[in-house]
Amino acid sequence: MRFDYYSEEQLLKVHEASLDLLKKVGISTSSERFRALLLDNGCIEKSKRILFTQDVIDKGLKTVPAVFKLCGRNDLHQLEIGQKKAYCQTLVGAPSVIDLESGERRDALVKDLEDTTRLADALDNIDIISPLFPRDVPQEIILTIETATCLRSTSKPLSICVESSRELKFIKELLIATAGSEQALREKPIATLPVSPVSPLEYGFGPAEALLDIVEAGLPLGIEPCPQMGATGPMSMNGLVAMHNAEILAGVIAAQLYKPGCPLTMSSRATFMDMRTGLALWAMPEMGLMSAGLNQLGRYYNIPVAPGGYCGSSKIADAQSGYEHLYNALMEALAGSDIIGSAGSLDNALVECYTMLVMDDEISSVVKRTIREFDVNDDNLAVNVIAEIIEKNDNFLGHKHTRKYMRSGELWIPPLSKRQTFEQWAAQGQKIEDMAKDKAKNLLAVHQPAPLGEEVEKEFTTIIAAAKKALM
Repeated sequence: MRFDYYSEEQLLKVHEASLDLLKKVGISTSSERFRALLLDNGCIEKSKRILFTQDVIDKGLKTVPAVFKLCGRNDLHQLEIGQKKAYCQTLVGAPSVIDLESGERRDALVKDLEDTTRLADALDNIDIISPLFPRDVPQEIILTIETATCLRSTSKPLSICVESSRELKFIKELLIATAGSEQALREKPIATLPVSPVSPLEYGFGPAEALLDIVEAGLPLGIEPCPQMGATGPMSMNGLVAMHNAEILAGVIAAQLYKPGCPLTMSSRATFMDMRTGLALWAMPEMGLMSAGLNQLGRYYNIPVAPGGYCGSSKIADAQSGYEHLYNALMEALAGSDIIGSAGSLDNALVECYTMLVMDDEISSVVKRTIREFDVNDDNLAVNVIAEIIEKNDNFLGHKHTRKYMRSGELWIPPLSKRQTFEQWAAQGQKIEDMAKDKAKNLLAVHQPAPLGEEVEKEFTTIIAAAKKALM
Protein backbone atom coordinates (compact mmCIF):
# COMPACT_ATOMS: atom_id res chain seq x y z
CA MET A 1 0.00 0.00 0.00
CA ARG A 2 1.52 3.32 -1.07
CA PHE A 3 0.45 6.96 -0.86
CA ASP A 4 1.76 9.74 -3.11
CA TYR A 5 1.73 13.19 -1.54
CA TYR A 6 2.65 14.95 -4.79
CA SER A 7 1.36 14.33 -8.28
CA GLU A 8 4.07 13.42 -10.79
CA GLU A 9 4.07 16.98 -12.14
CA GLN A 10 4.28 18.49 -8.65
CA LEU A 11 7.09 16.13 -7.64
CA LEU A 12 9.19 17.19 -10.61
CA LYS A 13 8.65 20.86 -9.73
CA VAL A 14 9.89 20.29 -6.18
CA HIS A 15 12.83 18.25 -7.49
CA GLU A 16 13.78 21.01 -9.94
CA ALA A 17 13.48 23.65 -7.20
CA SER A 18 15.93 21.64 -5.08
CA LEU A 19 18.37 21.44 -7.99
CA ASP A 20 18.01 25.18 -8.59
CA LEU A 21 18.98 25.79 -4.97
CA LEU A 22 22.06 23.61 -5.33
CA LYS A 23 23.07 25.28 -8.58
CA LYS A 24 22.26 28.92 -7.77
CA VAL A 25 22.54 29.17 -3.96
CA GLY A 26 24.73 26.19 -3.09
CA ILE A 27 26.07 25.39 0.35
CA SER A 28 28.61 26.91 2.71
CA THR A 29 31.21 24.88 4.58
CA SER A 30 34.14 25.58 6.87
CA SER A 31 35.68 22.16 6.19
CA GLU A 32 38.56 22.43 3.74
CA ARG A 33 38.34 18.67 3.04
CA PHE A 34 34.66 18.93 2.19
CA ARG A 35 35.22 22.04 0.07
CA ALA A 36 38.14 20.48 -1.81
CA LEU A 37 36.21 17.28 -2.49
CA LEU A 38 33.36 19.17 -4.13
CA LEU A 39 35.56 21.57 -6.09
CA ASP A 40 37.86 18.78 -7.29
CA ASN A 41 34.81 16.95 -8.69
CA GLY A 42 33.41 19.87 -10.68
CA CYS A 43 31.56 22.13 -8.26
CA ILE A 44 32.09 25.90 -8.53
CA GLU A 45 32.97 28.36 -5.75
CA LYS A 46 31.26 31.75 -5.83
CA SER A 47 31.12 34.28 -2.99
CA LYS A 48 32.40 31.63 -0.58
CA ARG A 49 29.56 29.26 -1.46
CA ILE A 50 29.89 25.92 -3.26
CA LEU A 51 27.57 25.66 -6.27
CA PHE A 52 26.72 22.31 -7.83
CA THR A 53 26.54 21.63 -11.55
CA GLN A 54 24.13 19.24 -13.23
CA ASP A 55 27.02 16.91 -14.10
CA VAL A 56 28.09 16.72 -10.44
CA ILE A 57 24.52 16.11 -9.32
CA ASP A 58 24.00 13.34 -11.87
CA LYS A 59 27.32 11.72 -10.97
CA GLY A 60 26.57 11.79 -7.24
CA LEU A 61 23.05 10.39 -7.51
CA LYS A 62 24.04 7.57 -9.89
CA THR A 63 25.93 5.43 -7.37
CA VAL A 64 23.71 5.49 -4.26
CA PRO A 65 22.77 1.93 -3.19
CA ALA A 66 19.03 1.35 -3.29
CA VAL A 67 19.26 -1.25 -0.51
CA PHE A 68 21.69 -2.24 2.22
CA LYS A 69 21.76 -4.46 5.30
CA LEU A 70 21.64 -3.27 8.89
CA CYS A 71 22.30 -5.97 11.46
CA GLY A 72 22.15 -6.60 15.16
CA ARG A 73 25.04 -8.11 17.04
CA ASN A 74 23.51 -11.54 16.54
CA ASP A 75 21.60 -13.13 13.67
CA LEU A 76 18.15 -12.40 15.17
CA HIS A 77 18.04 -8.85 13.78
CA GLN A 78 18.69 -8.50 10.04
CA LEU A 79 17.03 -5.40 8.54
CA GLU A 80 16.60 -4.76 4.81
CA ILE A 81 17.00 -1.01 4.44
CA GLY A 82 15.53 0.11 1.11
CA GLN A 83 12.56 -2.28 1.10
CA LYS A 84 10.15 0.30 2.65
CA LYS A 85 9.35 -1.80 5.71
CA ALA A 86 8.92 1.14 8.14
CA TYR A 87 11.36 -0.11 10.78
CA CYS A 88 10.78 1.67 14.09
CA GLN A 89 13.68 3.57 15.67
CA THR A 90 13.80 5.15 19.12
CA LEU A 91 14.36 8.84 19.83
CA VAL A 92 17.92 10.14 19.65
CA GLY A 93 19.43 12.85 21.80
CA ALA A 94 16.76 13.57 24.41
CA PRO A 95 18.29 15.42 27.38
CA SER A 96 15.27 14.69 29.60
CA VAL A 97 13.08 11.75 30.59
CA ILE A 98 9.76 11.18 32.28
CA ASP A 99 10.58 9.26 35.46
CA LEU A 100 8.82 5.88 35.39
CA GLU A 101 7.94 5.96 39.09
CA SER A 102 7.13 9.61 39.85
CA GLY A 103 5.94 10.70 36.40
CA GLU A 104 8.07 13.84 36.77
CA ARG A 105 10.26 15.29 34.05
CA ARG A 106 13.96 15.30 34.94
CA ASP A 107 17.46 15.18 33.45
CA ALA A 108 18.33 11.94 31.66
CA LEU A 109 20.91 9.78 33.43
CA VAL A 110 23.11 6.98 32.18
CA LYS A 111 20.84 4.56 34.09
CA ASP A 112 17.94 5.81 31.94
CA LEU A 113 20.02 5.19 28.82
CA GLU A 114 20.62 1.64 29.99
CA ASP A 115 16.97 1.07 30.93
CA THR A 116 15.35 2.65 27.86
CA THR A 117 17.69 0.64 25.66
CA ARG A 118 16.91 -2.55 27.55
CA LEU A 119 13.18 -1.81 27.33
CA ALA A 120 13.44 -1.22 23.57
CA ASP A 121 15.39 -4.48 23.30
CA ALA A 122 12.41 -6.28 24.87
CA LEU A 123 9.72 -4.69 22.63
CA ASP A 124 9.06 -6.73 19.49
CA ASN A 125 8.16 -3.82 17.20
CA ILE A 126 11.10 -1.57 18.02
CA ASP A 127 13.81 -2.35 15.47
CA ILE A 128 16.63 0.21 15.83
CA ILE A 129 17.83 1.89 19.01
CA SER A 130 19.23 5.40 19.40
CA PRO A 131 20.68 6.81 22.63
CA LEU A 132 19.30 9.60 24.75
CA PHE A 133 21.81 12.15 26.16
CA PRO A 134 22.63 11.36 29.80
CA ARG A 135 23.67 14.40 31.83
CA ASP A 136 25.67 12.53 34.49
CA VAL A 137 28.57 11.45 32.24
CA PRO A 138 31.49 13.58 30.99
CA GLN A 139 30.13 15.44 27.97
CA GLU A 140 33.54 15.25 26.26
CA ILE A 141 33.05 11.48 25.80
CA ILE A 142 29.25 11.28 25.85
CA LEU A 143 28.95 9.51 22.47
CA THR A 144 31.55 6.92 23.46
CA ILE A 145 29.70 6.19 26.71
CA GLU A 146 26.36 6.11 24.88
CA THR A 147 27.63 3.66 22.28
CA ALA A 148 29.13 1.31 24.86
CA THR A 149 25.99 1.44 27.02
CA CYS A 150 23.68 0.71 24.09
CA LEU A 151 25.84 -2.17 22.84
CA ARG A 152 25.76 -3.71 26.32
CA SER A 153 21.99 -3.24 26.67
CA THR A 154 20.67 -4.51 23.33
CA SER A 155 21.45 -6.90 20.51
CA LYS A 156 19.42 -4.78 18.05
CA PRO A 157 21.00 -2.41 15.50
CA LEU A 158 21.89 1.13 16.64
CA SER A 159 21.68 4.62 15.17
CA ILE A 160 24.18 7.04 16.73
CA CYS A 161 23.97 10.69 15.71
CA VAL A 162 27.50 12.09 15.33
CA GLU A 163 27.88 15.87 15.46
CA SER A 164 31.63 15.82 14.69
CA SER A 165 34.56 13.46 14.15
CA ARG A 166 35.84 14.09 17.66
CA GLU A 167 34.72 10.75 19.15
CA LEU A 168 34.33 8.79 15.93
CA LYS A 169 37.58 6.83 16.38
CA PHE A 170 36.36 5.42 19.70
CA ILE A 171 32.82 4.76 18.47
CA LYS A 172 34.26 2.80 15.56
CA GLU A 173 36.55 0.82 17.90
CA LEU A 174 33.57 -0.15 20.09
CA LEU A 175 31.62 -1.29 17.03
CA ILE A 176 34.59 -3.30 15.72
CA ALA A 177 35.10 -4.94 19.12
CA THR A 178 31.44 -5.97 19.12
CA ALA A 179 31.39 -7.16 15.50
CA GLY A 180 34.65 -9.09 15.90
CA SER A 181 36.71 -7.34 13.23
CA GLU A 182 36.66 -4.33 10.93
CA GLN A 183 35.84 -6.59 7.98
CA ALA A 184 32.94 -8.16 9.87
CA LEU A 185 31.60 -4.70 10.70
CA ARG A 186 31.74 -3.64 7.06
CA GLU A 187 29.99 -6.82 5.94
CA LYS A 188 27.33 -6.66 8.66
CA PRO A 189 27.11 -3.08 9.94
CA ILE A 190 25.52 -2.89 13.39
CA ALA A 191 24.89 0.87 13.42
CA THR A 192 24.02 3.80 11.20
CA LEU A 193 25.69 7.12 11.95
CA PRO A 194 23.62 10.18 10.97
CA VAL A 195 25.07 13.70 10.79
CA SER A 196 23.09 16.94 10.98
CA PRO A 197 24.07 19.83 8.71
CA VAL A 198 22.74 23.22 9.76
CA SER A 199 19.82 24.86 7.99
CA PRO A 200 19.70 26.78 5.77
CA LEU A 201 22.18 24.99 3.47
CA GLU A 202 25.26 24.97 5.68
CA TYR A 203 27.67 22.09 6.21
CA GLY A 204 29.63 23.25 9.24
CA PHE A 205 33.08 21.90 10.07
CA GLY A 206 31.86 19.20 12.50
CA PRO A 207 29.10 17.62 10.37
CA ALA A 208 31.12 17.86 7.15
CA GLU A 209 34.21 16.21 8.63
CA ALA A 210 32.09 13.55 10.35
CA LEU A 211 30.31 12.76 7.06
CA LEU A 212 33.61 12.09 5.31
CA ASP A 213 35.02 10.03 8.18
CA ILE A 214 31.88 7.89 8.48
CA VAL A 215 31.98 7.15 4.77
CA GLU A 216 35.71 6.37 4.98
CA ALA A 217 35.01 3.94 7.84
CA GLY A 218 32.57 2.05 5.61
CA LEU A 219 29.60 2.58 7.95
CA PRO A 220 26.06 3.48 6.82
CA LEU A 221 25.54 7.24 6.84
CA GLY A 222 22.41 9.23 7.62
CA ILE A 223 22.03 12.82 6.40
CA GLU A 224 19.70 14.50 8.87
CA PRO A 225 19.13 18.26 8.66
CA CYS A 226 16.35 19.66 10.87
CA PRO A 227 15.02 22.89 9.31
CA GLN A 228 12.08 24.76 10.84
CA MET A 229 9.39 26.44 8.75
CA GLY A 230 9.48 30.15 9.45
CA ALA A 231 12.78 30.09 11.37
CA THR A 232 15.57 28.27 9.53
CA GLY A 233 13.49 27.60 6.42
CA PRO A 234 10.69 29.22 4.41
CA MET A 235 7.16 29.50 5.86
CA SER A 236 5.68 27.31 3.14
CA MET A 237 5.63 23.54 3.26
CA ASN A 238 6.68 23.12 -0.37
CA GLY A 239 9.51 25.62 0.07
CA LEU A 240 10.77 23.83 3.17
CA VAL A 241 10.59 20.46 1.40
CA ALA A 242 12.56 21.83 -1.57
CA MET A 243 15.25 23.37 0.67
CA HIS A 244 15.39 20.34 2.97
CA ASN A 245 15.76 18.06 -0.04
CA ALA A 246 18.59 20.23 -1.38
CA GLU A 247 20.39 20.05 1.98
CA ILE A 248 20.13 16.28 2.00
CA LEU A 249 21.15 15.91 -1.65
CA ALA A 250 24.29 17.97 -1.03
CA GLY A 251 25.40 15.41 1.56
CA VAL A 252 24.32 12.45 -0.58
CA ILE A 253 26.34 13.74 -3.54
CA ALA A 254 29.41 14.54 -1.43
CA ALA A 255 29.36 11.07 0.14
CA GLN A 256 29.11 9.37 -3.23
CA LEU A 257 31.87 11.50 -4.74
CA TYR A 258 34.08 10.53 -1.80
CA LYS A 259 33.25 6.83 -1.95
CA PRO A 260 30.87 5.73 -4.72
CA GLY A 261 28.38 3.12 -3.52
CA CYS A 262 28.56 3.99 0.18
CA PRO A 263 25.29 3.10 1.96
CA LEU A 264 23.21 5.99 3.30
CA THR A 265 19.73 7.23 4.12
CA MET A 266 17.92 10.50 3.48
CA SER A 267 16.99 11.15 7.11
CA SER A 268 14.49 13.98 6.97
CA ARG A 269 13.38 15.96 10.03
CA ALA A 270 11.09 18.66 8.59
CA THR A 271 9.72 20.70 11.52
CA PHE A 272 8.00 24.05 11.99
CA MET A 273 7.91 26.98 14.39
CA ASP A 274 4.74 27.91 16.25
CA MET A 275 4.73 31.68 15.70
CA ARG A 276 2.54 32.21 18.77
CA THR A 277 5.07 30.69 21.16
CA GLY A 278 8.37 30.39 19.28
CA LEU A 279 8.43 26.64 19.96
CA ALA A 280 9.92 24.26 17.42
CA LEU A 281 7.18 21.70 16.81
CA TRP A 282 7.53 18.06 15.75
CA ALA A 283 3.78 17.80 15.45
CA MET A 284 0.97 16.79 13.14
CA PRO A 285 -0.14 17.30 10.46
CA GLU A 286 2.64 19.38 8.89
CA MET A 287 5.55 17.16 9.94
CA GLY A 288 3.83 14.05 8.60
CA LEU A 289 2.87 15.76 5.36
CA MET A 290 6.31 17.23 4.67
CA SER A 291 7.99 13.91 5.50
CA ALA A 292 5.60 12.17 3.09
CA GLY A 293 6.73 14.57 0.37
CA LEU A 294 10.41 14.00 1.18
CA ASN A 295 9.82 10.23 1.20
CA GLN A 296 8.35 10.47 -2.27
CA LEU A 297 11.46 12.32 -3.44
CA GLY A 298 13.57 9.54 -1.92
CA ARG A 299 11.59 7.00 -3.94
CA TYR A 300 12.13 9.11 -7.07
CA TYR A 301 15.92 8.97 -6.49
CA ASN A 302 15.72 5.33 -5.33
CA ILE A 303 17.46 6.21 -2.06
CA PRO A 304 16.42 4.76 1.35
CA VAL A 305 14.57 7.26 3.58
CA ALA A 306 14.46 7.56 7.36
CA PRO A 307 12.20 10.36 8.67
CA GLY A 308 11.30 11.02 12.29
CA GLY A 309 7.63 10.23 12.80
CA TYR A 310 6.85 8.86 16.27
CA CYS A 311 6.55 12.39 17.61
CA GLY A 312 4.15 15.15 18.62
CA SER A 313 3.80 18.15 20.89
CA SER A 314 2.04 16.43 23.81
CA LYS A 315 3.94 16.69 27.10
CA ILE A 316 2.73 13.36 28.51
CA ALA A 317 1.85 9.90 27.24
CA ASP A 318 -1.87 10.33 26.63
CA ALA A 319 -4.53 10.31 23.90
CA GLN A 320 -2.96 13.34 22.19
CA SER A 321 0.48 11.76 21.98
CA GLY A 322 -1.11 8.54 20.71
CA TYR A 323 -2.95 10.10 17.78
CA GLU A 324 -0.07 12.47 16.95
CA HIS A 325 2.42 9.61 16.74
CA LEU A 326 0.04 7.39 14.80
CA TYR A 327 -0.76 10.12 12.28
CA ASN A 328 2.85 11.12 11.57
CA ALA A 329 4.20 7.56 11.48
CA LEU A 330 1.37 6.17 9.34
CA MET A 331 1.56 9.07 6.88
CA GLU A 332 5.28 8.44 6.45
CA ALA A 333 4.91 4.67 6.19
CA LEU A 334 2.25 4.95 3.50
CA ALA A 335 4.57 7.25 1.54
CA GLY A 336 7.33 4.63 1.74
CA SER A 337 9.61 4.79 4.78
CA ASP A 338 12.53 2.51 5.48
CA ILE A 339 13.04 3.73 9.05
CA ILE A 340 10.74 5.91 11.16
CA GLY A 341 12.46 7.51 14.12
CA SER A 342 11.71 9.24 17.42
CA ALA A 343 9.79 6.40 19.14
CA GLY A 344 9.30 7.07 22.84
CA SER A 345 9.43 10.85 22.39
CA LEU A 346 7.32 13.58 23.96
CA ASP A 347 7.33 17.38 23.85
CA ASN A 348 8.61 17.80 20.27
CA ALA A 349 11.34 15.13 20.64
CA LEU A 350 12.89 16.80 23.69
CA VAL A 351 11.85 14.13 26.20
CA GLU A 352 12.18 10.33 26.30
CA CYS A 353 9.32 8.48 28.00
CA TYR A 354 9.27 4.81 29.00
CA THR A 355 5.47 4.71 28.83
CA MET A 356 5.36 6.32 25.39
CA LEU A 357 7.96 3.87 24.11
CA VAL A 358 5.62 0.98 24.97
CA MET A 359 2.71 2.80 23.30
CA ASP A 360 4.85 3.41 20.20
CA ASP A 361 5.68 -0.29 20.07
CA GLU A 362 1.95 -0.91 19.54
CA ILE A 363 1.65 1.94 17.03
CA SER A 364 4.62 0.47 15.14
CA SER A 365 2.84 -2.87 15.08
CA VAL A 366 -0.32 -1.45 13.49
CA VAL A 367 1.69 0.72 11.05
CA LYS A 368 3.56 -2.36 9.81
CA ARG A 369 0.29 -4.29 9.55
CA THR A 370 -1.20 -1.49 7.47
CA ILE A 371 1.59 -1.48 4.87
CA ARG A 372 2.12 -5.24 4.81
CA GLU A 373 2.15 -6.65 1.28
CA PHE A 374 -0.81 -8.83 0.40
CA ASP A 375 -2.05 -11.02 -2.41
CA VAL A 376 -5.49 -11.20 -3.97
CA ASN A 377 -6.33 -14.77 -4.99
CA ASP A 378 -9.23 -17.20 -5.27
CA ASP A 379 -8.69 -18.56 -1.77
CA ASN A 380 -8.82 -15.23 0.07
CA LEU A 381 -11.62 -13.88 -2.13
CA ALA A 382 -13.58 -16.84 -0.71
CA VAL A 383 -16.31 -16.95 -3.39
CA ASN A 384 -16.71 -20.72 -3.07
CA VAL A 385 -16.75 -20.52 0.73
CA ILE A 386 -19.48 -17.87 0.69
CA ALA A 387 -21.52 -19.91 -1.80
CA GLU A 388 -21.11 -23.06 0.31
CA ILE A 389 -22.23 -21.34 3.53
CA ILE A 390 -25.30 -19.85 1.89
CA GLU A 391 -26.22 -23.14 0.14
CA LYS A 392 -26.02 -25.07 3.43
CA ASN A 393 -27.69 -22.29 5.45
CA ASP A 394 -24.64 -22.51 7.72
CA ASN A 395 -22.32 -19.92 9.30
CA PHE A 396 -18.63 -19.10 8.90
CA LEU A 397 -17.64 -19.68 12.51
CA GLY A 398 -16.89 -23.39 12.22
CA HIS A 399 -15.61 -23.42 8.65
CA LYS A 400 -12.03 -24.52 7.98
CA HIS A 401 -11.47 -21.34 5.93
CA THR A 402 -12.10 -19.30 9.08
CA ARG A 403 -9.66 -21.39 11.11
CA LYS A 404 -7.03 -21.13 8.38
CA TYR A 405 -7.11 -17.33 8.20
CA MET A 406 -7.36 -16.87 11.95
CA ARG A 407 -4.20 -18.95 12.38
CA SER A 408 -2.36 -17.17 9.54
CA GLY A 409 -2.65 -13.75 11.21
CA GLU A 410 -5.40 -12.18 9.11
CA LEU A 411 -6.45 -10.12 12.13
CA TRP A 412 -4.03 -7.76 13.89
CA ILE A 413 -3.60 -8.62 17.58
CA PRO A 414 -2.67 -5.58 19.71
CA PRO A 415 0.40 -6.03 21.91
CA LEU A 416 -1.07 -3.70 24.54
CA SER A 417 -4.66 -2.56 23.96
CA LYS A 418 -7.54 -4.51 25.44
CA ARG A 419 -10.65 -5.56 23.51
CA GLN A 420 -12.71 -7.15 26.26
CA THR A 421 -16.31 -6.36 27.17
CA PHE A 422 -17.11 -3.17 29.03
CA GLU A 423 -17.80 -5.15 32.21
CA GLN A 424 -14.40 -6.85 32.00
CA TRP A 425 -12.68 -3.52 31.39
CA ALA A 426 -14.56 -1.82 34.23
CA ALA A 427 -13.17 -4.34 36.72
CA GLN A 428 -9.80 -2.58 36.38
CA GLY A 429 -10.64 0.52 34.37
CA GLN A 430 -7.10 1.20 33.21
CA LYS A 431 -6.27 3.80 30.60
CA ILE A 432 -3.86 2.85 27.82
CA GLU A 433 -1.07 4.90 29.36
CA ASP A 434 -1.53 3.06 32.68
CA MET A 435 -1.25 -0.30 30.94
CA ALA A 436 1.83 0.88 29.04
CA LYS A 437 3.47 2.05 32.26
CA ASP A 438 2.79 -1.31 33.92
CA LYS A 439 4.18 -3.18 30.91
CA ALA A 440 7.35 -1.05 30.97
CA LYS A 441 7.89 -1.82 34.66
CA ASN A 442 7.30 -5.53 34.16
CA LEU A 443 9.69 -5.79 31.20
CA LEU A 444 12.42 -3.87 33.00
CA ALA A 445 12.03 -6.19 35.99
CA VAL A 446 12.64 -9.37 33.98
CA HIS A 447 14.27 -8.66 30.61
CA GLN A 448 18.02 -9.07 30.18
CA PRO A 449 19.65 -8.56 26.77
CA ALA A 450 22.12 -11.04 25.33
CA PRO A 451 25.42 -10.28 27.11
CA LEU A 452 28.63 -9.23 25.46
CA GLY A 453 31.51 -11.66 25.85
CA GLU A 454 34.11 -11.19 28.57
CA GLU A 455 36.83 -10.31 26.05
CA VAL A 456 34.62 -7.68 24.42
CA GLU A 457 33.91 -6.11 27.82
CA LYS A 458 37.67 -5.88 28.43
CA GLU A 459 38.10 -4.15 25.07
CA PHE A 460 35.32 -1.71 25.96
CA THR A 461 37.10 -0.79 29.19
CA THR A 462 40.34 -0.14 27.31
CA ILE A 463 38.60 1.95 24.61
CA ILE A 464 36.69 4.12 27.10
CA ALA A 465 39.88 4.71 29.10
CA ALA A 466 41.66 5.78 25.92
CA ALA A 467 38.80 8.15 25.06
CA LYS A 468 39.01 9.76 28.51
CA LYS A 469 42.74 10.23 28.17
CA ALA A 470 42.53 11.68 24.66
CA LEU A 471 39.45 13.89 24.98
CA MET A 472 39.03 14.96 28.59
